[in-house]
Amino acid sequence: MRSILIQAVSFLLVILVAYLFKKGGILKEQDGHVLSKIIVHITLPAAIIMGFNGASVNETFFLMIFLGLFSNILLVVLGGFLWRNKSAVDQSMLMFGISGYNIGNFTMPFVQGFFPTAVPFLGSFDMGNSLMLSGGTAVTVDKMTGQSKEAFSIVRTAQKLLSSPPFTTYLIMLALALSGFILPASVMSVVQLFSNANAFLSMFMIGLYLELQIDRSSLTTVAKVLGIRYGFGAILAAAFYFLLPLPQIVRTILVLLAFAPFGSLSTINAIIYGSKSSLVGFLSSASILISLLLMTSILILLL
Repeated sequence: MRSILIQAVSFLLVILVAYLFKKGGILKEQDGHVLSKIIVHITLPAAIIMGFNGASVNETFFLMIFLGLFSNILLVVLGGFLWRNKSAVDQSMLMFGISGYNIGNFTMPFVQGFFPTAVPFLGSFDMGNSLMLSGGTAVTVDKMTGQSKEAFSIVRTAQKLLSSPPFTTYLIMLALALSGFILPASVMSVVQLFSNANAFLSMFMIGLYLELQIDRSSLTTVAKVLGIRYGFGAILAAAFYFLLPLPQIVRTILVLLAFAPFGSLSTINAIIYGSKSSLVGFLSSASILISLLLMTSILILLL
C-alpha cells in the first residue's frame, strides 16, 4: 500500500509543480504542446516497446481489443440516449464525455510502475479504444444528434490511426509478438532510456493543461457528466471483475481502465461539436484528478 500511495502522491506532485510553473509564468500552456509531441513520438512508443517485447500473444489480447471497442460503443450510445431531450450540443458533450479513455498519457504511466507485464493488455484495449476515438465516436454522435461535421471515411480513419505513432507501435509490436521475435537486449537498453521518461513527462504535460477555473453556471453540468461517467464506469468495472473468466491481473487492469480519465480526442471533439472550451477543459482536468484518486484507491483494495 505504501508504494501505491508514494506513486500517487508523486504523480500528483509532478502535476502540481507543472501547474504552478504555468501560473507563475515560468512555462505556458503552449509548452504542453511541445511535451505532447515528445511523448507521442518518443517516450510513449518506447514504453509500448518495453511492455510488448517478448510478450506471448493469446486470445486475451484480442478480447481486450474487443472490450476497448465495445466499452466505447456502449457508453457513447447510452450518453446519446440519456440526454436525447437536450440540445444537440449538450447531447454530444455527454456522448464524448462519458466515452473514450486516456490510456497512453495517463493510465499506462500510472499502471506501468506496478504491473510492467500489463502494458500489452493496456495496449490491446487501447487499440479498440483508438478506433472509436479516431472516428467511430464522432460517427455515432452525428447519427444520434443530427450534427454532421464531416462524412465518415474508412480511409481517412485508417490514415489517422496509422499516422499515430503509438497506434503504429502497437501494430508493429503485436506483429513481432505473434511472430515470436524478441528485440535484443542492446536495443532494449536504449529504448528503456526513453521509456523511463514517459511517466514524468506525461504527468508534467497534464499539469500544464490543468484548468481549475469555471463559471458557477457550468458546475451543475460538469457534476452531471462526471456522475454519469463514473457511475457507468463503476458498473463496467464490476462486470469486468466479477463476470469475465480472466486472470486476476487482467481483471484488475480492466477495472482501472473503467475509471480512466477522458481521452484527449474526446475533449477536442466536444469543443468541435460546440461545447465551451472552458467547460470541457475543466471537465477534463477534474476527470484526471478524480481518476487518480479512484485508481489509487482501487489498487490499494485489490492488491
